[in-house]
Amino acid sequence: MNKNIDRPASDAEWYCRKDPEEERFYEFFFQICRKYGVHWASATPKEQAFIEEVTRVTYEQDRARRLGTPLSDVRPSFAS
Repeated sequence: MNKNIDRPASDAEWYCRKDPEEERFYEFFFQICRKYGVHWASATPKEQAFIEEVTRVTYEQDRARRLGTPLSDVRPSFAS
């Protein structure tokens, strides 16, 4: 039995593989950091939480539009 069937050809291939949804999320993340002038490495925990939440909502709304699902399914900003 060959156990290597599911493994990629190399570790580098796995490492370099890109997920389009992850790429899109990080595009929003960097846009929002620039919009609000936040430098992630020196941001306070409060600033980081704000950026994370705005990015999440923006990404989820974009994804809902692309998939044709209702925007009302997206959890609002800072909702528990």
